[in-house]
Amino acid sequence: MKNPFVYGEEVTGEAFWNRSQEVKELARDIQNGQNVIIFSARRYGKTSLIKNVLGKVKKEGILTVYVDLYPAITREKFIEIYAKAVSRSLGKPTQKVLEAVKRLFPKLIPKIVIRGEGEAEFEFDYEPKSVFKTSLPDLLNAVHKRAQEEKKTACVAFDEFQEIANYADSEVEKEMRTVFQAHRNVSYIFLGSKKHLFGRIFQDPNRPFYKSGKHMPLGRLPIIEVKRYLKERFEDGGIQASPEVISDIAEKGAGHPYYTQLLGHILWDECFEQKRITTKDVEEGLDKMLLREGELYETILDGLTPKQKNLLVALSFEPEARVFSSQFLSRFHLGSASSVQRACQGLIEKDLLDRESDRLVFQDPFFCLWLQRKR
Repeated sequence: MKNPFVYGEEVTGEAFWNRSQEVKELARDIQNGQNVIIFSARRYGKTSLIKNVLGKVKKEGILTVYVDLYPAITREKFIEIYAKAVSRSLGKPTQKVLEAVKRLFPKLIPKIVIRGEGEAEFEFDYEPKSVFKTSLPDLLNAVHKRAQEEKKTACVAFDEFQEIANYADSEVEKEMRTVFQAHRNVSYIFLGSKKHLFGRIFQDPNRPFYKSGKHMPLGRLPIIEVKRYLKERFEDGGIQASPEVISDIAEKGAGHPYYTQLLGHILWDECFEQKRITTKDVEEGLDKMLLREGELYETILDGLTPKQKNLLVALSFEPEARVFSSQFLSRFHLGSASSVQRACQGLIEKDLLDRESDRLVFQDPFFCLWLQRKR
């Protein structure tokens, strides 16, 4: 039997965590034409969530476009990626679809190319120096125009939207906000995973997208839902796991989708033949999980200053500490409060720490655990 615990990739069907409330709420927002801003830390399943919701509303007749902006490192690349995404939403590349693409993007030159495995897709030729000014308005109005023609409503989801904050100027933001606010038949969903950049776009009163939609933070999974999911998956495989063991796995996963799936995956592989999971197996599974993630964590540490490393180690041992108190600073030999303040800001900008009320917390709780065990 195939291991049902999937991690590190987009998931659908039974492998998708049952975020029933979020699915229902987001689908209703799209149906109502509401713009939504979704933030989550990395590996919380936001891409799987939006793709499952888009699949759901598409069956109800809503036009859908999914745009991954992670590779959109320049304004010109943004145009190319968005144009390809809109074109893909029209269907497989055919002559008829090609004509529709030409009508939507009159300033771009579309062509159908065949990839190595025989897959056809659209590519666009354009003049790099002028494409931004000549093509952006057509591009941003394309989905609205198509929805009007087909007398339907539409939804466009921009994943990793924070990447546009890295552009040299805010022209893309300004034009998008100006154009999108006139589209009553299109719902726009903005998703991001880099909190400091994402927050800069939507929470700064001087930025175009300030107060431009409903905020929907994507948090950890409810432990009760995790327990139910784990119980069902292990029962499907004929693997015995007592309520205490299920609780242990759920608690160690801390409601984090990626790590709970990873721990479940390891335990399934290790215990499938014996058809039983014990608390000892769970502890050994956690050790293996941290070992697998260790290379990533080592890479993260290599990119930090000595002060930042020392601060993370100190916080891993005292997560509830008041970081700028004289006791904490002296106990871990961290130096002056001002230098620790700079280190904190750098770690927040790297999305390693978050501010929660009057304390700092790890975005990734398993990085904290790994540091505890390593140091």
